[in-house]
Amino acid sequence: MVKRRLFGTGRPAEWALVACLFVGAPLSTAAAADSLPPPPSVGDEGRIHSEPLPDALTFEQILALPLDNQYGVVAARARYERRRAEQQMIRSSNRPQVTVDGRLRYVEPGDLAVENDQHDDHRAGLSLRQKLFDFGRQQDREDAAEARLVGERLSLMDENKRQRLALLRAYFDVLLADQRYQALNERMAILFIRYDRARDRRELGQTSDYDIAVFERDYQAVMLQRARADADRRLTRRHLAEIAGRPGQLPRELEAPGLEPLFEREVPAVGDLIETALDEDLALNALRRLHDGSKSDLAAARSGNLPSVHGEINADYYTREGATRDPFRAGVYLEFPLFRGGARNAEIAAAQAERMDVVARMAEREADIRRYATELVEMIRVNQSIGQQRIDALDNYAELNFMRNQTLYQMEKAADLGDAMAEMSMAKLERMQTTYALAMRWAELALLTDQSLEAVLLGEAGKALEDGDQNTTEETS
Repeated sequence: MVKRRLFGTGRPAEWALVACLFVGAPLSTAAAADSLPPPPSVGDEGRIHSEPLPDALTFEQILALPLDNQYGVVAARARYERRRAEQQMIRSSNRPQVTVDGRLRYVEPGDLAVENDQHDDHRAGLSLRQKLFDFGRQQDREDAAEARLVGERLSLMDENKRQRLALLRAYFDVLLADQRYQALNERMAILFIRYDRARDRRELGQTSDYDIAVFERDYQAVMLQRARADADRRLTRRHLAEIAGRPGQLPRELEAPGLEPLFEREVPAVGDLIETALDEDLALNALRRLHDGSKSDLAAARSGNLPSVHGEINADYYTREGATRDPFRAGVYLEFPLFRGGARNAEIAAAQAERMDVVARMAEREADIRRYATELVEMIRVNQSIGQQRIDALDNYAELNFMRNQTLYQMEKAADLGDAMAEMSMAKLERMQTTYALAMRWAELALLTDQSLEAVLLGEAGKALEDGDQNTTEETS
């Protein structure tokens, strides 16, 4: 018996058909390159690895700190990667499918068998299948997957900026906690000195037990506030480290930024800001991409019962000959689903429900943008006008009060300058609170309009910093 090879020679017509079926059909398609950061580094223990925080942290460093390994960004990146995998799965159904199969079998031939003395009935086969035409259904599915992938990418960028905003708020909280502790520490020192002096005077019979009790009450109250402020310093630092994705790495010193130019910056008109935000908001644009995908999903579902055409090539090797056993087959096949048990109606209903959900979420996000943009403009104006006047008045009072107490002290009409120094520390705390509240509003405006925090908060210096970071990234890549 002559055994046939898996692929014979001398079949030019058959190989011409193979070329016609698979020409232009790529065996693999590389994923589209994007500007997203690389996936985070995760150890065997399931923890995300991050670069440590510097012991002395500056404002520019916090704006440029990589957040690729921050848990919120990692979760958003995982959702993006899942969408990309779904896209590749959908694309794969339109690419050549190659299958190798085989069997090892022992048979007892029947009396009518031609080769009734042969017991081995082994087989090895190779099949190639390629979808040729399905009336646009596959293209609709790929368009939907592409739209969902772009939407998830925008969501990842939005999450990165939101975590940056949370990191900025945590940075300001640490600075405010430090200043609050300093002011209470000064106040506690003053009250302790007065309490100690009162006890000395009591020994001389110059004060009463009631006066001592009043001094002690005030001192203990401030000491409790100081202890809480001291704990708040550690808690805010820990929160900052957590938001940065570096738990346990508590920075010791933080630089207070100079943000006074924000009080002079021109506030955009509400209408202009709303119009810009509706065009640039990343979350809204992500929903728009999901809406595009839902339309493509609906189109694919509606064409679910349309026919499809595919080409198939089979090459087989048999150890046992047979009348119906062909070593090579090639053909074009038509599949026309007549009844799918209601699957098409279910797919259409699911796609319509998804589209309705996305439309509702888009309307809700647009309403939030209009409300949020109006709130931002109003609060920026309040901080720039009334807030500025308030802290100017406090600074003026604190300075004049210090000068007055200094004069009384020099004239020996006051025992110390404590109250005046405490007033100056509290005035500085309120200035920082107003300034940082204004900075956060500007930062939220930057997020809403998809602008960089560096450019919005630091002006020209921020733009130069951002350009430098971009150049460094390009050189590294």
